[in-house]
Amino acid sequence: MVVDHLKNVDYKMTKEKKYKIRSIPILQEDSINQKALFAIEPLEVGHAITIGNALRRTLLSDITGYSISSFRINGVPHEFSVLPYLREDIMEIMLNLKQLVFRALPEGDLASDSNLKLKALLDIKGPRIVTAAHFQLPFNQLTLLNPNQYICTIVDNSSLFMEVEIEKGKAYKLIDEKEIDNTLQKVEPDKKGRKIFIDSVYSPVKNVNFKVKLITDSDGNIKESLLFEITTNGSTSPKRVLLEAARLLIDLFTPLLITEEFSEVIENINKIEVDELGEDLINSINYDDVSIEENLENIEKL
Repeated sequence: MVVDHLKNVDYKMTKEKKYKIRSIPILQEDSINQKALFAIEPLEVGHAITIGNALRRTLLSDITGYSISSFRINGVPHEFSVLPYLREDIMEIMLNLKQLVFRALPEGDLASDSNLKLKALLDIKGPRIVTAAHFQLPFNQLTLLNPNQYICTIVDNSSLFMEVEIEKGKAYKLIDEKEIDNTLQKVEPDKKGRKIFIDSVYSPVKNVNFKVKLITDSDGNIKESLLFEITTNGSTSPKRVLLEAARLLIDLFTPLLITEEFSEVIENINKIEVDELGEDLINSINYDDVSIEENLENIEKL
């Protein structure tokens, strides 16, 4: 299936300069992951690598997403446990849980509150193959993009109760960076389990590549084209994360222009006329310390 995530859009830089961002249709690899290729051109020589590096680092480290941060299973004290009624051990179940892809619904609280944690429950009796579709998600809060993701298999008539905690974050967060509470907690009446933390992959961006290519504009001048390839996990589109990364970079540099010190410099530069600037430079020459020939050379340089 061929997709086109972004049509031609003009971004006016100055009265003389403008560049375009256009999407190049590519073949989708699967039904979940989304991939798009963008061309940003024409750029001045040297600008493409600067923009490419800044966007790539921002895309991989600063785009927010949703992931499971911890889980509990009835009767499980730690991640190295083995339950006789499950085909998989707890470590395998943990790896399967990390594959779940969530998207927060716009009307939900998680989309607006970055500190909120939501819980999804699973309560099922075997024998049965357990998939992500068996989780009961909070109403009007989250949607699961890969409900067919395999979790585990119950081999007898036992019941499995699982509780997972979902939160919003950036990039990748290791277990060592989390506040771990090792106390035994109740997850259901007569069903106890210790909270097990997992490494969380929050970023919806799975891969980012870019390439710089030399091109010529309509006047024959050498310019650069920045080819940008973005792959996401399906919870958001490549177009959306690209625009979000650009917005974050704009927010990063904007304070430089609105601080009092820089504002005064910019304001003074705008007030100075070319003739006044030239007159100031001429008056600044010390005629007592230099020869007449050197004075004439300095004036000619103005």
